[in-house]
Amino acid sequence: MASIAVNVNRSVRRAQEPVTYTCALCDSDDEVRWFCNDCQDNLCDRCKEAHTRGKKTKNDDVVSIREANRQGGKPVPEVCKLHPGKLCDLFCSDCNELLCSICTSKTHKHHNWKPFEDEFSSKKQHLKEHMTAISAKIEHFKNETSERHHDFEGFNGSIDTVRKEVNSQRTKLKAEVDSIADAILTELSALEKEESTMHKKDCQRSEKKVEELTHLLNEAEMTDTSSVSLFETERSLRTRLPLYDVNVRYVSPKQPRFVTGSIDSVMLTKTFGKLHHENQYEKIDIDSKHVQRLSKFTVTPQNGIYSICPVDDSHAWLSIHQYQGLVLVNKEGVVIETVKLDFCPFMITMVRTTDILMTSDPLSTFVYKLSLHNKQVTTFADIRPHNAFDVSINKRGEVFVCTGTPDIVVLNQSGTIVRKATIGSETIMFVVCLSSRRLCVVQTIGGKWTDLNIKITDESGTVIQTWTGELDNGQKVGSMCLCKMSCDKYDRVFVADISNNQVYVLPRDGKQAVCLLDRTHGVVKLKAVGVDTCGNVWIGCRDSTVHVMGL
Repeated sequence: MASIAVNVNRSVRRAQEPVTYTCALCDSDDEVRWFCNDCQDNLCDRCKEAHTRGKKTKNDDVVSIREANRQGGKPVPEVCKLHPGKLCDLFCSDCNELLCSICTSKTHKHHNWKPFEDEFSSKKQHLKEHMTAISAKIEHFKNETSERHHDFEGFNGSIDTVRKEVNSQRTKLKAEVDSIADAILTELSALEKEESTMHKKDCQRSEKKVEELTHLLNEAEMTDTSSVSLFETERSLRTRLPLYDVNVRYVSPKQPRFVTGSIDSVMLTKTFGKLHHENQYEKIDIDSKHVQRLSKFTVTPQNGIYSICPVDDSHAWLSIHQYQGLVLVNKEGVVIETVKLDFCPFMITMVRTTDILMTSDPLSTFVYKLSLHNKQVTTFADIRPHNAFDVSINKRGEVFVCTGTPDIVVLNQSGTIVRKATIGSETIMFVVCLSSRRLCVVQTIGGKWTDLNIKITDESGTVIQTWTGELDNGQKVGSMCLCKMSCDKYDRVFVADISNNQVYVLPRDGKQAVCLLDRTHGVVKLKAVGVDTCGNVWIGCRDSTVHVMGL
């Protein structure tokens, strides 16, 4: 402490001593107030005047000594702004500012001081370090800008490539439409030409007959009814008249009709193509507080939603309780298409983007297939003696049908039964195919439909994991009535619980689920869940309401 006090007192004494400079030309210390930046000399008033008049020095940069730009010399303190005439020869480490001797005695009396020259060297070194850091950051941001420009150019190049492909596809599609239209118009022209030829021949034939019959009529009129020529004329007419049978009529040509085709925008999109970019959505943690409802709508007829099958990021097929048909809607609730059926579909699943497999309500042994190209329905499979309940398809095209028993029937792409998988001894209600040859099933506990669990199995039926309601917050759901479920591309299972008005999201490991919804979302009586290509969750309810939720 004593050494610090000595240093401080010495610094104060040095600061209190007047600062003097010596003129480099006359060695005077009187009125030395100027400095030549070119010669690096101190100058008094008299020598400054001579310096600025000299032939070699008249253009030198002569400034106030306080503004001197010394090179390798001792730094010059600035004049205190609070106490004119005093130089700031001290530095307060506590306040990080330059001080004069009066400042130290008034407002910085008990602070830590050091000589201006000592701190100047430190600050000079820090300044160099800052400049080095600034240069490094400038280089970093330049490189970042260069990389961003490169990425931007690459992105624009991709956009241009896609734009060319789209325009090429547009040209092809237009050419195909033009080709179809031209073919029809050519056919119309051929029909027109054919009918024109027939019309000309028929008219000429009729005109000739009129001419011949007119001639016969004239002959008859000119016959002398009092002579023997009457017999000859009558005999001639009797022979020739049958040649002109008026009961033989030409067949009128069948009028051509153009049956206007309906414009199927969904099928047209599939034909034309759609934009696809990698990572249409990234895997994010499910947090019910951040889940947002993108839309809400009610479908007609206003019955419960049995199953939701998203087609892309904005359309989904719906099966509805006691409704003989399927409905395609967009996420604003606009009905895009309706396919009428002669039965009520129950559970549905997409086969790529071309077909829909479905079971029926009431349950039967049949699995049906709807071709979206021509809207024709065929029987895909008959799995008797089992009834077909829920249906799902894996990436290899194998179809898994749960039967309301512990058995799952596996079909190939032709609808032929290839094997069965038995899972435990309880009834399997719903099934969804995951990746890596795994299944997720909803199974009863003790045969109760209001007490269910979820099992992750391999495709042979071996149980890998069982979920009985464990949540990530440490709680456990009690009685659950789980309904139609779906999965996303990360193998997270989304399953609706109508008893608790909740959608549980089961991660790939199947250990603890996350609740998708909270009370603020107002989703009740859930019956079915579907996940689209953007990761949005479509929720169908018993009151015919559909909610589209964004994660």
